[in-house]
Amino acid sequence: MRNTIFIALISMLAFPATANAQDCRPAFSDGDQSLSLNGDSIEPGGRATENFTVRILNEARTETRQDDRRGFPGQRCEARLRIARIGALPGPDFPPYSLRTPRNRQIEVLPDAASGGTTDSDVPIANVPAGPEGRAVPVRLSVPTEWGLRAGTYTEQLELLLIDDAGNIADRSSLTLTIIIPPASSLRLVGAVVGSGDSGPAQIDLGNLSSTTETRSNPFAARIFSTAPYSVEFSSANMGSLLHEQGSEQIPYRLFFDGTEVDLAGTYEIAFPEHTSQAGDRRAMRIVVPPVVALAGSYSDRITMTVTAM
Repeated sequence: MRNTIFIALISMLAFPATANAQDCRPAFSDGDQSLSLNGDSIEPGGRATENFTVRILNEARTETRQDDRRGFPGQRCEARLRIARIGALPGPDFPPYSLRTPRNRQIEVLPDAASGGTTDSDVPIANVPAGPEGRAVPVRLSVPTEWGLRAGTYTEQLELLLIDDAGNIADRSSLTLTIIIPPASSLRLVGAVVGSGDSGPAQIDLGNLSSTTETRSNPFAARIFSTAPYSVEFSSANMGSLLHEQGSEQIPYRLFFDGTEVDLAGTYEIAFPEHTSQAGDRRAMRIVVPPVVALAGSYSDRITMTVTAM
């Protein structure tokens, strides 16, 4: 009788386990932060940006692992950065802003810390290192600085949440955003002919004046943009008269702005109590010359309009 014995050699390979709470404790390296952005330039298509950094480290005790000496990759500490509001939503005048990662991915700001994260709100942070340096996560604050904004200083407090691999909040920090929109204004004349090279003064041509009826200019308008309540000031070089090209004779005329006659005998100013929308305020204008019998020739006046954001 032959007895045959089979001996099975069983080998086992031990792989490093994923990081657990003992060797992965992500935390914010810095304390609470404050960030201020000044929208200096208000213009169509304008945008202001400010960069800041969120630094994250692994507070777990570091030690040399047997697996590391064998060439295994060792354990990795990973986390997710989440941003939520503290308090109520900002008011309707609060400038719209976005927070973006270096790859221009917009981070969804959650309504509160209790809200569950989404793929748009959570920014994955891989390989969080131990030690005081940690890993720097750059974030960009971006604000469109176009007309329609209201001048003022706006502040909102956000909460930065660090989510560990188990989905728990590992650390918290606050970020205070301050956005400054300055008083600014701009003026355009619609329906007037712009001088040579698009840089000269706007011109209104009244044509031939009549001796029997009023002469009215074609309708034109001022389109005004302002981030604050504003005033419009008028002054006339000839105190409300058209001056003959030889400087020998004058013809009085009347200017209407937004339905109101402007007194051009001195400096005239009218105020408007609100900032403008993105489309601006359109204020109708017209020039009226009464019937006149005067010396033949060309007559003109120069009116200066000044818009000031208050």
